[in-house]
Amino acid sequence: MTFNNLFCGIKYRVVELDVDKYFLLPVGVKEGIINDNFFKTVDEVLCIPNSGSAFRQKYVIDKIYSLEELSEVYEYDDSNRQFLEEYFYNDHKDVFLYVEVDNENDIIENYEIDLSLIKKKEEVLTYLYDKDEPILLLNKDALDNILKQDDARKIRLLLEKYRKGLVNFEQYNENKGLNKIKIKNGNIEEIEMSGHLNICSNISSNLMDDKNEGKNSYDGLRKAIKEKVFGHDEEIDTLAQKIYMNYTAEEGESTDAILLVGPTGTGKTETINACCEYLNIPSVCINATNLVPEGIKGLSVEDVIISLYDGANQDLEKAQRGLIFLDEFDKLNDSELDIKTVMRNILLTFTAGGNFPINRDGLDIIFNSKMTNKVFAGVFDKITETRKTTGFITEEKKNINLRQTDVRRLILEKGYFSLEELSRISTILLYHDLERETKKRILLESKLSELVKKQERYKRQFGIDLIVLDDFIEAILDSVSPNDTGMRVINNMVKTVMDNAERAVLENEMKGYKKLVISQKTVINPTKFDLY
Repeated sequence: MTFNNLFCGIKYRVVELDVDKYFLLPVGVKEGIINDNFFKTVDEVLCIPNSGSAFRQKYVIDKIYSLEELSEVYEYDDSNRQFLEEYFYNDHKDVFLYVEVDNENDIIENYEIDLSLIKKKEEVLTYLYDKDEPILLLNKDALDNILKQDDARKIRLLLEKYRKGLVNFEQYNENKGLNKIKIKNGNIEEIEMSGHLNICSNISSNLMDDKNEGKNSYDGLRKAIKEKVFGHDEEIDTLAQKIYMNYTAEEGESTDAILLVGPTGTGKTETINACCEYLNIPSVCINATNLVPEGIKGLSVEDVIISLYDGANQDLEKAQRGLIFLDEFDKLNDSELDIKTVMRNILLTFTAGGNFPINRDGLDIIFNSKMTNKVFAGVFDKITETRKTTGFITEEKKNINLRQTDVRRLILEKGYFSLEELSRISTILLYHDLERETKKRILLESKLSELVKKQERYKRQFGIDLIVLDDFIEAILDSVSPNDTGMRVINNMVKTVMDNAERAVLENEMKGYKKLVISQKTVINPTKFDLY
Protein backbone atom coordinates (compact mmCIF):
# COMPACT_ATOMS: atom_id res chain seq x y z
CA MET A 1 0.00 0.00 0.00
CA THR A 2 1.26 3.49 -0.86
CA PHE A 3 0.61 6.40 1.48
CA ASN A 4 2.62 9.06 -0.40
CA ASN A 5 5.29 9.24 2.37
CA LEU A 6 2.89 10.81 4.81
CA PHE A 7 3.37 10.54 8.56
CA CYS A 8 0.89 10.55 11.40
CA GLY A 9 1.48 11.82 14.96
CA ILE A 10 -0.30 12.69 18.18
CA LYS A 11 -0.73 16.42 18.78
CA TYR A 12 -0.20 17.39 22.43
CA ARG A 13 -1.06 20.53 24.34
CA VAL A 14 1.85 21.63 26.52
CA VAL A 15 1.02 22.38 30.16
CA GLU A 16 3.88 23.90 32.16
CA LEU A 17 3.93 22.49 35.70
CA ASP A 18 7.16 24.25 36.66
CA VAL A 19 10.03 25.95 34.85
CA ASP A 20 11.47 22.56 33.92
CA LYS A 21 8.46 20.18 34.17
CA TYR A 22 5.70 19.68 31.62
CA PHE A 23 2.56 17.68 31.00
CA LEU A 24 1.69 16.83 27.41
CA LEU A 25 -2.05 16.30 26.95
CA PRO A 26 -3.23 14.53 23.75
CA VAL A 27 -5.70 16.65 21.79
CA GLY A 28 -5.86 14.99 18.38
CA VAL A 29 -4.09 13.24 15.54
CA LYS A 30 -2.36 15.09 12.69
CA GLU A 31 -1.17 14.02 9.28
CA GLY A 32 1.81 15.63 7.57
CA ILE A 33 5.47 15.49 6.53
CA ILE A 34 8.72 15.77 8.53
CA ASN A 35 11.20 18.56 7.84
CA ASP A 36 14.15 18.59 10.29
CA ASN A 37 12.62 19.09 13.76
CA PHE A 38 9.28 20.23 12.44
CA PHE A 39 6.13 18.44 11.42
CA LYS A 40 4.26 20.26 8.65
CA THR A 41 0.52 19.75 8.19
CA VAL A 42 -1.85 21.45 5.77
CA ASP A 43 -2.78 24.10 8.37
CA GLU A 44 0.08 24.35 10.91
CA VAL A 45 3.71 23.58 11.72
CA LEU A 46 4.39 21.70 14.97
CA CYS A 47 7.65 21.16 16.86
CA ILE A 48 8.97 17.65 17.34
CA PRO A 49 10.25 17.66 20.97
CA ASN A 50 13.87 16.65 20.55
CA SER A 51 14.92 19.22 23.15
CA GLY A 52 13.41 21.13 26.02
CA SER A 53 13.05 24.32 23.97
CA ALA A 54 10.18 22.70 22.04
CA PHE A 55 7.97 22.88 25.12
CA ARG A 56 7.86 26.65 24.96
CA GLN A 57 5.28 26.18 22.21
CA LYS A 58 1.59 25.74 22.97
CA TYR A 59 1.47 22.47 21.03
CA VAL A 60 3.97 19.81 20.01
CA ILE A 61 3.72 16.51 18.17
CA ASP A 62 5.08 13.12 19.16
CA LYS A 63 4.47 9.39 18.60
CA ILE A 64 5.16 9.85 14.91
CA TYR A 65 4.74 6.92 12.52
CA SER A 66 4.49 6.60 8.80
CA LEU A 67 1.03 5.55 7.73
CA GLU A 68 2.59 2.41 6.31
CA GLU A 69 4.00 1.59 9.76
CA LEU A 70 0.60 2.16 11.35
CA SER A 71 -0.95 -0.21 8.85
CA GLU A 72 1.49 -2.90 9.98
CA VAL A 73 1.09 -2.16 13.71
CA TYR A 74 -2.68 -2.44 13.60
CA GLU A 75 -2.75 -5.10 10.87
CA TYR A 76 -5.22 -2.99 8.99
CA ASP A 77 -4.41 -3.17 5.30
CA ASP A 78 -6.88 -0.70 3.87
CA SER A 79 -6.76 2.66 2.12
CA ASN A 80 -9.14 4.23 4.64
CA ARG A 81 -6.59 6.50 6.32
CA GLN A 82 -9.18 8.27 8.43
CA PHE A 83 -10.19 5.06 10.20
CA LEU A 84 -6.58 4.06 10.72
CA GLU A 85 -5.73 7.43 12.28
CA GLU A 86 -8.80 7.34 14.53
CA TYR A 87 -7.78 3.85 15.66
CA PHE A 88 -4.30 5.19 16.40
CA TYR A 89 -5.57 8.21 18.36
CA ASN A 90 -7.98 6.07 20.37
CA ASP A 91 -4.98 4.15 21.68
CA HIS A 92 -3.28 7.35 22.87
CA LYS A 93 -6.08 9.71 23.90
CA ASP A 94 -5.83 8.70 27.58
CA VAL A 95 -2.02 8.57 27.69
CA PHE A 96 -0.41 11.76 29.05
CA LEU A 97 3.33 12.43 28.80
CA TYR A 98 5.41 13.79 31.67
CA VAL A 99 8.67 15.51 30.72
CA GLU A 100 11.51 17.11 32.70
CA VAL A 101 14.39 19.09 31.22
CA ASP A 102 17.69 20.34 32.68
CA ASN A 103 19.38 23.72 32.43
CA GLU A 104 20.85 22.78 29.07
CA ASN A 105 17.38 22.03 27.67
CA ASP A 106 18.16 18.33 27.50
CA ILE A 107 15.27 15.97 28.24
CA ILE A 108 16.18 14.02 31.39
CA GLU A 109 12.78 12.47 32.23
CA ASN A 110 10.13 11.30 29.79
CA TYR A 111 7.47 8.79 30.73
CA GLU A 112 3.83 8.03 30.05
CA ILE A 113 0.83 8.17 32.38
CA ASP A 114 -2.00 5.97 31.11
CA LEU A 115 -5.15 7.14 32.88
CA SER A 116 -7.15 4.22 31.55
CA LEU A 117 -4.99 1.89 33.65
CA ILE A 118 -5.51 3.87 36.83
CA LYS A 119 -9.29 3.88 37.00
CA LYS A 120 -12.40 4.14 34.93
CA LYS A 121 -13.44 7.74 34.48
CA GLU A 122 -16.71 8.56 36.20
CA GLU A 123 -18.08 12.04 35.75
CA VAL A 124 -20.62 12.71 38.51
CA LEU A 125 -22.89 15.75 38.74
CA THR A 126 -25.05 16.12 41.84
CA TYR A 127 -27.84 18.69 41.95
CA LEU A 128 -29.28 19.33 45.41
CA TYR A 129 -30.66 21.96 47.76
CA ASP A 130 -28.56 23.52 50.51
CA LYS A 131 -30.26 26.08 52.78
CA ASP A 132 -33.06 26.46 50.21
CA GLU A 133 -30.59 27.25 47.46
CA PRO A 134 -30.07 24.96 44.45
CA ILE A 135 -26.41 23.98 44.07
CA LEU A 136 -24.35 21.75 41.78
CA LEU A 137 -21.52 19.53 43.03
CA LEU A 138 -18.89 18.23 40.58
CA ASN A 139 -16.64 15.29 41.33
CA LYS A 140 -12.97 15.33 40.30
CA ASP A 141 -13.59 13.74 36.89
CA ALA A 142 -16.27 16.31 36.07
CA LEU A 143 -13.94 19.10 37.17
CA ASP A 144 -11.09 17.60 35.15
CA ASN A 145 -13.38 17.58 32.13
CA ILE A 146 -13.65 21.36 32.44
CA LEU A 147 -9.95 21.95 33.12
CA LYS A 148 -8.77 19.83 30.20
CA GLN A 149 -10.53 22.10 27.70
CA ASP A 150 -7.97 24.23 25.87
CA ASP A 151 -10.52 26.71 24.54
CA ALA A 152 -12.36 29.25 26.68
CA ARG A 153 -15.45 28.91 24.49
CA LYS A 154 -15.70 25.17 25.17
CA ILE A 155 -15.31 25.79 28.90
CA ARG A 156 -18.13 28.32 28.72
CA LEU A 157 -20.34 25.87 26.82
CA LEU A 158 -19.82 23.25 29.54
CA LEU A 159 -20.61 25.76 32.28
CA GLU A 160 -23.70 26.96 30.42
CA LYS A 161 -24.82 23.35 30.13
CA TYR A 162 -24.37 22.86 33.88
CA ARG A 163 -26.16 26.13 34.62
CA LYS A 164 -29.11 25.14 32.43
CA GLY A 165 -29.30 21.85 34.33
CA LEU A 166 -29.35 23.78 37.60
CA VAL A 167 -32.20 26.00 36.39
CA ASN A 168 -34.18 22.96 35.21
CA PHE A 169 -33.55 21.27 38.56
CA GLU A 170 -34.86 24.30 40.46
CA GLN A 171 -37.98 24.50 38.30
CA TYR A 172 -38.65 20.79 38.70
CA ASN A 173 -38.12 21.08 42.44
CA GLU A 174 -40.76 23.77 42.68
CA ASN A 175 -43.25 21.78 40.61
CA LYS A 176 -42.60 18.21 41.74
CA GLY A 177 -40.71 18.36 45.03
CA LEU A 178 -37.41 17.07 43.65
CA ASN A 179 -34.70 17.53 46.29
CA LYS A 180 -31.67 15.83 44.77
CA ILE A 181 -30.54 14.23 41.54
CA LYS A 182 -27.24 12.44 40.85
CA ILE A 183 -26.02 11.94 37.30
CA LYS A 184 -23.09 9.63 36.56
CA ASN A 185 -21.54 9.58 33.07
CA GLY A 186 -24.67 11.18 31.62
CA ASN A 187 -27.11 8.75 33.23
CA ILE A 188 -29.41 9.44 36.17
CA GLU A 189 -28.37 7.25 39.08
CA GLU A 190 -30.25 8.62 42.10
CA ILE A 191 -33.29 10.78 42.67
CA GLU A 192 -34.54 12.05 45.99
CA MET A 193 -38.10 13.39 46.16
CA SER A 194 -39.87 14.72 49.25
CA GLY A 195 -37.54 12.89 51.61
CA HIS A 196 -37.68 9.52 49.81
CA LEU A 197 -34.49 8.23 48.17
CA ASN A 198 -34.89 6.04 45.11
CA ILE A 199 -32.08 4.21 43.35
CA CYS A 200 -33.12 4.61 39.73
CA SER A 201 -32.08 1.50 37.86
CA ASN A 202 -34.30 2.10 34.85
CA ILE A 203 -35.43 5.71 35.21
CA SER A 204 -32.41 6.78 33.18
CA SER A 205 -33.64 5.01 30.08
CA ASN A 206 -37.06 6.55 30.49
CA LEU A 207 -35.71 10.09 30.88
CA MET A 208 -32.69 10.00 28.60
CA ASP A 209 -33.87 7.81 25.70
CA ASP A 210 -33.93 9.66 22.38
CA LYS A 211 -37.43 8.66 21.42
CA ASN A 212 -39.14 7.57 24.66
CA GLU A 213 -41.00 5.05 22.52
CA GLY A 214 -44.61 4.57 23.55
CA LYS A 215 -44.55 7.64 25.78
CA ASN A 216 -44.44 10.58 23.36
CA SER A 217 -47.34 11.45 21.11
CA TYR A 218 -48.81 14.43 19.32
CA ASP A 219 -51.67 14.58 21.81
CA GLY A 220 -49.25 14.35 24.72
CA LEU A 221 -47.09 17.11 23.23
CA ARG A 222 -49.86 19.62 22.78
CA LYS A 223 -51.24 18.88 26.25
CA ALA A 224 -47.78 19.41 27.75
CA ILE A 225 -47.56 22.81 26.06
CA LYS A 226 -51.09 23.83 27.07
CA GLU A 227 -50.32 23.12 30.72
CA LYS A 228 -47.95 26.08 30.53
CA VAL A 229 -49.01 28.34 27.65
CA PHE A 230 -52.56 29.69 27.47
CA GLY A 231 -54.49 31.74 24.94
CA HIS A 232 -53.12 30.24 21.71
CA ASP A 233 -54.88 26.88 21.39
CA GLU A 234 -55.03 26.75 17.59
CA GLU A 235 -51.46 27.94 17.22
CA ILE A 236 -50.25 25.35 19.76
CA ASP A 237 -52.15 22.57 17.97
CA THR A 238 -50.46 23.48 14.69
CA LEU A 239 -47.01 23.94 16.22
CA ALA A 240 -47.25 20.62 18.08
CA GLN A 241 -48.29 18.94 14.83
CA LYS A 242 -45.31 20.35 12.93
CA ILE A 243 -42.75 19.67 15.67
CA TYR A 244 -44.05 16.12 16.22
CA MET A 245 -43.94 15.35 12.49
CA ASN A 246 -40.36 16.70 12.40
CA TYR A 247 -39.53 14.59 15.46
CA THR A 248 -40.86 11.37 13.92
CA ALA A 249 -39.57 11.98 10.37
CA GLU A 250 -37.09 9.51 8.97
CA GLU A 251 -34.13 10.22 6.74
CA GLY A 252 -35.26 11.58 3.39
CA GLU A 253 -38.63 12.82 4.67
CA SER A 254 -39.30 16.54 4.80
CA THR A 255 -39.26 18.70 7.92
CA ASP A 256 -40.85 22.12 8.42
CA ALA A 257 -39.22 25.34 9.62
CA ILE A 258 -41.50 27.43 11.83
CA LEU A 259 -41.79 31.18 12.41
CA LEU A 260 -43.58 32.54 15.50
CA VAL A 261 -44.78 36.14 15.22
CA GLY A 262 -46.10 38.11 18.17
CA PRO A 263 -45.50 40.57 21.00
CA THR A 264 -43.04 39.95 23.81
CA GLY A 265 -44.37 37.90 26.73
CA THR A 266 -47.11 36.07 24.85
CA GLY A 267 -45.59 32.59 25.25
CA LYS A 268 -43.42 32.01 22.17
CA THR A 269 -40.27 30.95 24.04
CA GLU A 270 -42.25 29.04 26.68
CA THR A 271 -43.94 27.04 23.90
CA ILE A 272 -40.62 25.91 22.48
CA ASN A 273 -39.17 25.12 25.92
CA ALA A 274 -42.21 22.95 26.67
CA CYS A 275 -41.73 21.09 23.36
CA CYS A 276 -38.08 20.32 24.06
CA GLU A 277 -38.80 19.26 27.64
CA TYR A 278 -41.59 16.88 26.63
CA LEU A 279 -39.70 15.32 23.71
CA ASN A 280 -36.38 15.33 25.62
CA ILE A 281 -34.40 16.70 22.70
CA PRO A 282 -31.31 18.94 22.91
CA SER A 283 -31.99 22.58 22.16
CA VAL A 284 -30.24 25.94 21.85
CA CYS A 285 -32.03 29.28 22.22
CA ILE A 286 -30.16 32.41 21.07
CA ASN A 287 -30.74 35.96 19.88
CA ALA A 288 -30.44 35.99 16.09
CA THR A 289 -29.01 39.52 16.08
CA ASN A 290 -25.91 38.24 17.91
CA LEU A 291 -24.94 35.94 15.05
CA VAL A 292 -21.93 36.74 12.89
CA PRO A 293 -20.19 34.79 10.11
CA GLU A 294 -17.46 32.33 11.08
CA GLY A 295 -14.09 34.05 11.43
CA ILE A 296 -15.50 37.27 12.89
CA LYS A 297 -15.43 37.82 16.65
CA GLY A 298 -18.84 36.90 18.00
CA LEU A 299 -21.34 34.04 17.97
CA SER A 300 -21.38 32.03 14.75
CA VAL A 301 -23.71 29.33 13.48
CA GLU A 302 -20.81 26.94 14.08
CA ASP A 303 -20.78 27.96 17.76
CA VAL A 304 -24.51 27.27 17.96
CA ILE A 305 -24.05 23.85 16.35
CA ILE A 306 -21.24 22.95 18.76
CA SER A 307 -23.44 23.98 21.69
CA LEU A 308 -26.22 21.73 20.39
CA TYR A 309 -23.69 18.92 19.86
CA ASP A 310 -22.41 19.26 23.43
CA GLY A 311 -26.00 19.37 24.72
CA ALA A 312 -26.58 16.03 22.97
CA ASN A 313 -23.61 14.53 24.87
CA GLN A 314 -21.63 14.68 21.61
CA ASP A 315 -24.06 12.36 19.85
CA LEU A 316 -24.07 13.76 16.31
CA GLU A 317 -27.27 12.04 15.19
CA LYS A 318 -29.14 13.23 18.27
CA ALA A 319 -27.79 16.77 17.83
CA GLN A 320 -28.92 16.85 14.20
CA ARG A 321 -32.44 15.95 15.40
CA GLY A 322 -32.38 18.66 18.08
CA LEU A 323 -33.93 22.12 18.01
CA ILE A 324 -32.40 25.53 17.35
CA PHE A 325 -34.53 28.53 18.35
CA LEU A 326 -33.54 31.94 16.97
CA ASP A 327 -35.33 34.77 18.77
CA GLU A 328 -35.57 38.39 17.53
CA PHE A 329 -35.40 37.00 14.02
CA ASP A 330 -37.24 40.06 12.69
CA LYS A 331 -34.30 42.30 13.60
CA LEU A 332 -31.82 40.41 11.46
CA ASN A 333 -32.67 42.58 8.47
CA ASP A 334 -32.59 45.88 10.38
CA SER A 335 -28.95 46.36 9.45
CA GLU A 336 -27.47 46.85 6.00
CA LEU A 337 -24.03 45.77 7.20
CA ASP A 338 -22.26 43.33 4.91
CA ILE A 339 -21.82 40.82 7.73
CA LYS A 340 -25.60 40.69 8.24
CA THR A 341 -26.09 40.05 4.53
CA VAL A 342 -23.59 37.19 4.74
CA MET A 343 -25.36 35.96 7.87
CA ARG A 344 -28.73 35.85 6.12
CA ASN A 345 -27.22 33.78 3.31
CA ILE A 346 -25.76 31.36 5.86
CA LEU A 347 -29.17 31.01 7.51
CA LEU A 348 -30.73 30.36 4.11
CA THR A 349 -28.43 27.34 3.77
CA PHE A 350 -29.07 26.28 7.34
CA THR A 351 -32.86 26.47 6.98
CA ALA A 352 -32.81 24.56 3.69
CA GLY A 353 -30.75 21.77 5.26
CA GLY A 354 -27.08 22.24 4.46
CA ASN A 355 -23.81 20.67 5.61
CA PHE A 356 -21.70 22.60 8.12
CA PRO A 357 -18.14 21.25 8.60
CA ILE A 358 -16.87 21.80 12.16
CA ASN A 359 -13.14 21.38 12.70
CA ARG A 360 -11.91 22.90 15.95
CA ASP A 361 -9.70 21.67 18.78
CA GLY A 362 -9.92 18.00 17.90
CA LEU A 363 -13.62 18.14 16.98
CA ASP A 364 -14.10 17.12 13.35
CA ILE A 365 -17.71 16.61 12.32
CA ILE A 366 -20.04 17.50 9.49
CA PHE A 367 -23.39 18.70 10.82
CA ASN A 368 -26.34 18.33 8.46
CA SER A 369 -29.24 20.61 9.38
CA LYS A 370 -31.83 18.94 7.16
CA MET A 371 -33.53 17.08 10.04
CA THR A 372 -32.91 19.77 12.66
CA ASN A 373 -35.96 21.49 14.14
CA LYS A 374 -35.62 25.15 13.14
CA VAL A 375 -37.86 27.63 14.93
CA PHE A 376 -37.62 31.40 14.50
CA ALA A 377 -39.46 34.10 16.44
CA GLY A 378 -39.86 37.83 16.52
CA VAL A 379 -42.16 40.69 17.46
CA PHE A 380 -42.48 42.07 13.89
CA ASP A 381 -43.95 45.22 15.43
CA LYS A 382 -44.98 46.72 12.10
CA ILE A 383 -47.44 43.84 11.84
CA THR A 384 -48.42 43.15 15.45
CA GLU A 385 -48.60 46.71 16.83
CA THR A 386 -51.97 47.86 18.14
CA ARG A 387 -53.88 50.67 16.45
CA LYS A 388 -55.25 53.57 18.50
CA THR A 389 -58.75 54.78 17.72
CA THR A 390 -60.38 58.08 18.59
CA GLY A 391 -63.11 58.76 21.09
CA PHE A 392 -63.80 56.59 24.08
CA ILE A 393 -63.00 53.32 22.33
CA THR A 394 -59.83 51.72 23.65
CA GLU A 395 -57.17 49.91 21.64
CA GLU A 396 -58.27 47.69 18.82
CA LYS A 397 -56.09 44.64 18.26
CA LYS A 398 -55.62 44.53 14.53
CA ASN A 399 -53.65 41.26 14.61
CA ILE A 400 -56.25 39.02 16.23
CA ASN A 401 -57.90 37.81 13.02
CA LEU A 402 -54.88 37.80 10.73
CA ARG A 403 -54.41 34.57 8.82
CA GLN A 404 -51.08 32.92 8.10
CA THR A 405 -51.28 34.12 4.48
CA ASP A 406 -51.85 37.70 5.70
CA VAL A 407 -48.80 37.55 7.97
CA ARG A 408 -46.62 36.15 5.19
CA ARG A 409 -47.77 38.92 2.83
CA LEU A 410 -47.21 41.65 5.43
CA ILE A 411 -43.71 40.39 6.25
CA LEU A 412 -42.82 40.83 2.59
CA GLU A 413 -44.60 44.18 2.24
CA LYS A 414 -42.95 45.63 5.37
CA GLY A 415 -39.53 44.60 4.05
CA TYR A 416 -38.58 42.18 6.83
CA PHE A 417 -37.46 39.41 4.48
CA SER A 418 -37.18 38.62 0.81
CA LEU A 419 -39.40 36.08 -0.92
CA GLU A 420 -36.46 33.65 -1.15
CA GLU A 421 -35.78 33.92 2.59
CA LEU A 422 -39.42 33.56 3.57
CA SER A 423 -40.03 30.66 1.18
CA ARG A 424 -37.74 28.48 3.31
CA ILE A 425 -40.19 28.81 6.24
CA SER A 426 -43.26 26.66 5.64
CA THR A 427 -45.26 27.48 8.78
CA ILE A 428 -45.97 30.93 10.27
CA LEU A 429 -47.97 31.23 13.51
CA LEU A 430 -49.26 34.46 15.04
CA TYR A 431 -49.23 34.87 18.82
CA HIS A 432 -51.57 37.75 19.66
CA ASP A 433 -51.73 39.93 22.78
CA LEU A 434 -53.14 38.10 25.78
CA GLU A 435 -56.65 39.03 26.87
CA ARG A 436 -57.29 39.87 30.52
CA GLU A 437 -59.21 36.64 31.15
CA THR A 438 -56.37 34.65 29.66
CA LYS A 439 -53.90 36.35 31.97
CA LYS A 440 -56.12 35.44 34.94
CA ARG A 441 -56.15 31.81 33.84
CA ILE A 442 -52.38 31.81 33.44
CA LEU A 443 -51.90 33.22 36.95
CA LEU A 444 -54.23 30.63 38.49
CA GLU A 445 -53.54 27.51 36.39
CA SER A 446 -50.35 27.63 34.30
CA LYS A 447 -47.35 25.61 35.48
CA LEU A 448 -45.27 28.65 34.58
CA SER A 449 -47.27 30.97 36.84
CA GLU A 450 -45.21 32.31 39.73
CA LEU A 451 -48.36 32.13 41.83
CA VAL A 452 -48.88 28.43 41.10
CA LYS A 453 -45.20 27.72 41.73
CA LYS A 454 -45.37 29.44 45.11
CA GLN A 455 -48.53 27.54 46.07
CA GLU A 456 -46.81 24.23 45.35
CA ARG A 457 -43.55 25.30 46.97
CA TYR A 458 -45.15 26.55 50.20
CA LYS A 459 -47.22 23.37 50.51
CA ARG A 460 -44.19 21.15 50.00
CA GLN A 461 -41.66 23.05 52.07
CA PHE A 462 -43.76 24.57 54.87
CA GLY A 463 -47.05 22.65 54.79
CA ILE A 464 -48.83 25.98 54.21
CA ASP A 465 -51.80 26.51 51.88
CA LEU A 466 -51.46 29.74 49.91
CA ILE A 467 -54.98 31.15 49.55
CA VAL A 468 -55.36 33.69 46.74
CA LEU A 469 -58.51 35.80 46.85
CA ASP A 470 -60.08 36.92 43.58
CA ASP A 471 -59.43 40.58 44.27
CA PHE A 472 -55.66 39.86 44.47
CA ILE A 473 -55.66 38.75 40.82
CA GLU A 474 -57.75 41.74 39.73
CA ALA A 475 -55.49 44.13 41.63
CA ILE A 476 -52.35 42.65 40.09
CA LEU A 477 -53.76 43.02 36.57
CA ASP A 478 -55.00 46.56 37.29
CA SER A 479 -51.56 47.63 38.47
CA VAL A 480 -49.81 46.59 35.25
CA SER A 481 -49.23 49.27 32.63
CA PRO A 482 -51.28 48.84 29.41
CA ASN A 483 -47.98 48.81 27.53
CA ASP A 484 -46.91 45.64 29.38
CA THR A 485 -48.91 43.17 27.32
CA GLY A 486 -47.11 39.94 28.26
CA MET A 487 -46.82 37.77 31.36
CA ARG A 488 -43.22 38.45 32.37
CA VAL A 489 -43.99 41.76 34.05
CA ILE A 490 -47.03 40.24 35.79
CA ASN A 491 -45.06 37.28 37.13
CA ASN A 492 -42.32 39.58 38.37
CA MET A 493 -44.90 41.74 40.11
CA VAL A 494 -46.36 38.70 41.89
CA LYS A 495 -42.90 37.84 43.23
CA THR A 496 -42.29 41.41 44.40
CA VAL A 497 -45.70 41.79 46.06
CA MET A 498 -45.23 38.50 47.94
CA ASP A 499 -41.72 39.15 49.26
CA ASN A 500 -42.91 40.35 52.67
CA ALA A 501 -45.35 37.48 53.09
CA GLU A 502 -42.70 34.95 52.13
CA ARG A 503 -40.24 36.45 54.61
CA ALA A 504 -42.88 36.17 57.34
CA VAL A 505 -43.35 32.48 56.50
CA LEU A 506 -39.61 31.89 56.86
CA GLU A 507 -39.34 33.84 60.12
CA ASN A 508 -42.25 31.90 61.65
CA GLU A 509 -41.50 28.50 60.15
CA MET A 510 -41.45 26.78 63.57
CA LYS A 511 -44.87 28.08 64.61
CA GLY A 512 -46.73 25.61 62.41
CA TYR A 513 -48.87 28.06 60.45
CA LYS A 514 -51.18 26.35 57.95
CA LYS A 515 -52.54 29.16 55.77
CA LEU A 516 -51.30 32.30 54.07
CA VAL A 517 -54.02 34.52 52.61
CA ILE A 518 -53.24 37.29 50.13
CA SER A 519 -55.74 39.76 48.71
CA GLN A 520 -56.11 43.17 47.09
CA LYS A 521 -54.73 44.84 50.20
CA THR A 522 -51.48 42.84 49.72
CA VAL A 523 -51.03 44.38 46.28
CA ILE A 524 -51.66 47.88 47.64
CA ASN A 525 -49.46 47.31 50.69
CA PRO A 526 -47.27 44.14 50.60
CA THR A 527 -47.08 44.09 54.42
CA LYS A 528 -50.83 43.36 54.57
CA PHE A 529 -51.59 39.61 54.53
CA ASP A 530 -52.96 36.97 56.87
CA LEU A 531 -50.83 34.13 58.21
CA TYR A 532 -52.44 31.68 60.60
